[in-house]
Amino acid sequence: MPNVKLPTGVDLYYESHGHGEALIFVPSTAYSGEVWKPSQIPLASSLNLIFHDPRGCGRSAAMQSVYTIEQMALDIVALMDHLKISSAHLIGHSMGGRIALSLTQNFPGRVKSLIMAASGSGPAARPGSDCIPGLPHRMVVDLVEMGFEKFIYDEIVESDTFFTKDYREKHRAEVEEFFRLAWATHAKLPEFIYLCIARHNFEGTHRLGDVKAPTLVLVGEADTIGSNHIAQSRVLMERIPGAEMKVLKGQSHGFFWQVPDATNRAILDWVNRHRGALST
Repeated sequence: MPNVKLPTGVDLYYESHGHGEALIFVPSTAYSGEVWKPSQIPLASSLNLIFHDPRGCGRSAAMQSVYTIEQMALDIVALMDHLKISSAHLIGHSMGGRIALSLTQNFPGRVKSLIMAASGSGPAARPGSDCIPGLPHRMVVDLVEMGFEKFIYDEIVESDTFFTKDYREKHRAEVEEFFRLAWATHAKLPEFIYLCIARHNFEGTHRLGDVKAPTLVLVGEADTIGSNHIAQSRVLMERIPGAEMKVLKGQSHGFFWQVPDATNRAILDWVNRHRGALST
């Protein structure tokens, strides 16, 4: 699939799979569109899936050295223009949810529906010390002490952040394979820091009431390690008008890959309910 030079200043890599209602996937911090392929490609039998590498990730390169969430949302709007997609469904995982949220808040006429997957709206919606602006203390300490690759490996393979302990013990090979897949096109360290700065400087909580698109808040019931996404998801559900919340039993941050069938059913059911819908 091609790279395209967008007017927002990024040479963006993207892929389009399947036909039907367009569903744009926005990955978590520093991940490329490759992470969706093992688990979400089956949805291409019913939908037009759009995967992309956000600026600084994988095969995409940006002209600017400072990244913002709003900027990455504009990249998606420019990609939609390139693909002649007037409106689409959006699904964003973790930081990708913030990007999708920003797009929804600023371009309501381009969004048919929104899925906020294990995500949040900014520091104001975070509990405890995570509400302090800037990079979290625990993240900086762990990154310095472990080193970059070990930091990412630990998050995916050794901790309960992405996969539950029981799953990791029974499916070690699959978890290791997912790390290899993610790491191969993961953002490099300089870009990773730019992306983390963008993530922790975005604040969309005060504008949640302006979201008009039908919104599903999707989260694993055990997604409380590090950044508590259960708490952040409750804020989204309570403040986005008409938002619905679905909690996946026994799951953590990586439910896309631990229970892909259940996750895909939830995604497809939601999109089918809102086919042709458009926020106003």
